[in-house]
Amino acid sequence: MPATRLTAVAVEKLLPPETGRREVYDAEVPGLTLRISASGVKSWSLTYRVRGRLRRLTLGCYPGVSLKLARDRAREARGAIQRGEDPVEEKKAKERELRLHGFKSCVGEFIEKYAKARQRTWDDTERILERLAIPAWGDRPVKEIRRRDVVDLLDEVARETPYQANHLRAHLSRMFNWLIEREVVETSPLVGVSPRIKPRPRDRVLTDAELVALWKATQKLGGVFGAAVRFLLLTGMRRDEASCLRWDELDGDWAAMPGSRIKNGRDFRAPLSATAKAIVNAQPRLGEYVFTTNGKRPISGWGKAKERVDNLMSDELHEPVPPWRIHDLRRTVASGLARLGYRTEVIKRVLGHVAKATDVTSVVYNWHNYDAEAMEAVQKWAAHLARITSGLQALELAAD
Repeated sequence: MPATRLTAVAVEKLLPPETGRREVYDAEVPGLTLRISASGVKSWSLTYRVRGRLRRLTLGCYPGVSLKLARDRAREARGAIQRGEDPVEEKKAKERELRLHGFKSCVGEFIEKYAKARQRTWDDTERILERLAIPAWGDRPVKEIRRRDVVDLLDEVARETPYQANHLRAHLSRMFNWLIEREVVETSPLVGVSPRIKPRPRDRVLTDAELVALWKATQKLGGVFGAAVRFLLLTGMRRDEASCLRWDELDGDWAAMPGSRIKNGRDFRAPLSATAKAIVNAQPRLGEYVFTTNGKRPISGWGKAKERVDNLMSDELHEPVPPWRIHDLRRTVASGLARLGYRTEVIKRVLGHVAKATDVTSVVYNWHNYDAEAMEAVQKWAAHLARITSGLQALELAAD
């Protein structure tokens, strides 16, 4: 067909055919074609030959891609053709790269193949990456993400939530190291990127008065959350360890939990006091989990439950309860056991802590498991809680 010297006005006024499609060839740039469908859609393409094969490169739809832009793209593509390249194959390669190694797809693969297999809280990793990183980088190839991009994203997140920025940095670092191992990228853009804020170790320990208020608050709260909080206070377990406790993990006076749910990755037998066992035995058997509301999955929604507990504690204390977290109960148990006279080795056994590799005595020489001492410790801790929550301690102080 003869070519037409197109103008912006002419392109705008070209009418669609009644059926099929109409093709208008540009006289200024060889191979540039405007296709007009019967529905009125206008699209640009470039036809060319490479090694005897006829190829068509899509350049975009009008009016998003104007005549000038279409010509610029066509000239750029023709330049690549003259250098022996094939723009269609390059476009397919880029699309394949995005599909396989775009940031969003890499996040999905990282969660499925790494996080779910190795992380207790893989859902937190998924939530943070999907909420904070994917909106910023989308399907951008991971090879194109630079340190400057990471710094800008972390700075933006840190303006609102500094600690969340630290968590994001940790998840991204782990993901890019995983991508290096799989030869998707050669280097990590997280190298040399420091945390946005230096974490401060928490030192919050609930006082005996707060423990009394907490105990009474959980009794008023009732239900599975009230029981679960009291169980945490009695055992010193981590929240997720207790939340996911299953009936088949109970073994007499012990809760035998697999390493996949323990922070250090090792199987752990947690000692249970008589009070803790009574709380467990009082739970209805709705499914495989001890603490559940529907019998299908562990309890969730700790944030709202914690707010209700705080309000009830404030009522008991007749003043706002100072800020505290569920994890502070572990520190409270550890400090309480120390106050009751138990050694560090016993407290570590109760909490499920593992000696550091630098502690040669504990790692190499001392093979005592401290099971008996740990069981005695949780029983004494339960007795202490019973004493202060029943008011007997106040009577003893008055007698003194």
